[in-house]
Amino acid sequence: MGSVNTQATRSTLTSVDTTLSENITATQNYIPVASTTNFSTSVVAEIESTNEVVSFTDISKNNYIRSEEFNLGWIIDNSTINANSTADPNGDITADALIENAGSGRKQVYQLTNYVIGTQYTISVFAKTNGRVLQLNTSIAIGGTTAFANFNLTTGTLGTVGAGADNATIEDYGNGWFRCSLTSTSLATATSAHGISLIENDTDPRGYAYTGDGTSGIFIWGAQIEEASSPSLYLPTTTSPLEGLTGVTRGVNGTTAASASSGDSIQQLPYALGSLDMPVRLRAISVSPDGTGAARLTLCDNNGDTLCDVDIPDGKSYTLNLPEDGIIFPNGIFVSNTDNITAYTVYTEKYSGPSLTS
Repeated sequence: MGSVNTQATRSTLTSVDTTLSENITATQNYIPVASTTNFSTSVVAEIESTNEVVSFTDISKNNYIRSEEFNLGWIIDNSTINANSTADPNGDITADALIENAGSGRKQVYQLTNYVIGTQYTISVFAKTNGRVLQLNTSIAIGGTTAFANFNLTTGTLGTVGAGADNATIEDYGNGWFRCSLTSTSLATATSAHGISLIENDTDPRGYAYTGDGTSGIFIWGAQIEEASSPSLYLPTTTSPLEGLTGVTRGVNGTTAASASSGDSIQQLPYALGSLDMPVRLRAISVSPDGTGAARLTLCDNNGDTLCDVDIPDGKSYTLNLPEDGIIFPNGIFVSNTDNITAYTVYTEKYSGPSLTS
């Protein structure tokens, strides 16, 4: 095996604790939480009430409400929303149709957001053509001048992008669906509109008004607005904005995916390593239970496979000093989850020697 150049750290990192902000089902692939502060996508998390371990690839926040229900919580101009008109990108019949009225004026749906000066915002929505072109716009980018971008949903290409836009993207999600996004920076602190508009051509200017035919439009689903330089994975909302873990894999490390309730604790216990897939020697473990019941510390390797469980009776602290040679773990060692533990220390050192396969 090649040489090991990275030293594993010795760490007593404080755990990240928050609660679920909504009920979740056993199959849900996103987990709304009260706070995402200090969460890391490189470390698994545990839902304490069910002992389920989860991993996730993104951390998202959606400041839109009713992100899939454009007939509720949205302001509608010169157009109509036909709810649940077609299959969404997941194949469920939850996508809405935005249909233009047979008359003049701008045709759009929008919400109002509190923008903060100097902050970058990204609007995104999943869209599919139904005869018209999509325009995303926000009126806070250049001192009141609307930033906008046009999206041709037939060719899957960007059209005109306004000067107030920092960036715009269109990503193919199959079956005619595209995720379209617009990023811009606010030059004022104010409450302002951000809209999903219909236009006739992908070169039309911002706020384009035209005479509709009463039948054309686009299909829309999964709108999101967030403080970010690019769209994160989509996080659905109902009556309030949400933040949470997205791209979630359930039942990690042999645990069972289960339903959980709003207010249940979710915890992440980062254990820092300078390199992920590296051999380490385990020297000692010290664990302090929180006094609420029998405690358990679970260690796993870089693949999420359990290496060992340390069980501690209620009210007892635990320190394990291993023999001089310690225990060698070829693929690293990580804390995957805990039960009823307030602090821990895992002592490791790098290892490069015999008994390792290349």
